[in-house]
Amino acid sequence: MRSVRLGELRELLQSPAFGAWWSDWQSAVASVREARVRQEDLLSQSELMALRSELAQRAAVEAFSGSGEAEDDGTRCSAEAQTLENRALELVGEYEEQRFRTSDLWVRLGGAEKTLEERRAAAAGRPKEGQRPRGRGEGALRDAERQHQLLGEEYAAADRKRARLWEEVEAAWAASFERSLVGAEHGLVARRIRRDAERLFAEAEERRARAKRLAAEADAAARELRDAEARQAALLGAAREKLGCVPGTAFLYWRHRDDKRSALALALAADPDGANIEVTELAIYTVGRQRGVAFLEPARDGLGVGPDDGDRRFEEYFLGPRKGARRDDQEGGPSRTDPTSG
Repeated sequence: MRSVRLGELRELLQSPAFGAWWSDWQSAVASVREARVRQEDLLSQSELMALRSELAQRAAVEAFSGSGEAEDDGTRCSAEAQTLENRALELVGEYEEQRFRTSDLWVRLGGAEKTLEERRAAAAGRPKEGQRPRGRGEGALRDAERQHQLLGEEYAAADRKRARLWEEVEAAWAASFERSLVGAEHGLVARRIRRDAERLFAEAEERRARAKRLAAEADAAARELRDAEARQAALLGAAREKLGCVPGTAFLYWRHRDDKRSALALALAADPDGANIEVTELAIYTVGRQRGVAFLEPARDGLGVGPDDGDRRFEEYFLGPRKGARRDDQEGGPSRTDPTSG
């Protein structure tokens, strides 16, 4: 590390060598900043895309499960519809048998009515010569009436059963038709859900591939960042050789020729809040041996910070000494008590 005076350092900062180095340094700093932003952005995009892929995969699995449930519902409805259809066919067979019985009773009832009318007509007329006595005709009339009544009741019961069977047939057919419609709709829903599941699976795969591409780009950006940081480190090494300084990460240091206990620090970047005073880019500051940049003072012509002639106003303002005591300098010497204090 070279020993320089403040004027010499200012002349060095105006030299072409420093101008070229500073231009390269700014370019390197910008490259590091851009590479870091790009790498962080690509990495966050990759992680977000991987998460979206996982979410799409879960949604696809859930949709596929819903498709299976819809298919099961459709199959159950179709089976119920077939069962009702079979029951309706059985009822149609029973209805036909009952219709035949009812028709037979209708024919018999018609014959009974005809017999009853003949016997009523016979009972109403006078008995002719050679006919049976009238008392026997009345008995036959009563038998005909009783037979007609029994057949009428039997026919009415059979006809009611026939009508009830037909109602059951129609109800079974209606229920079978309804279940068939619902089953077909479940099948349609299952196919739609399956298409949605396939679309989500495709989206998940596409997002997974995009996440891999983004991760690869993030790795490339990380390599670019390492290259830019290596270039930045190389420039700091070059500054040591070309400018005769000790490079830090935010300052370049030269030994103060007029004060062996101090150094001159050149700020490489502005920092309004990180130090005890606002740091300005390319500003020169004086730092002590022990505290270094933890306590900065703007550089001025003459000696650096010393135990006796340093400007204590900076230290008292920023570090706040106790009442009646004076802080020692950067060399860590013993404090001295103000004789006027109690």
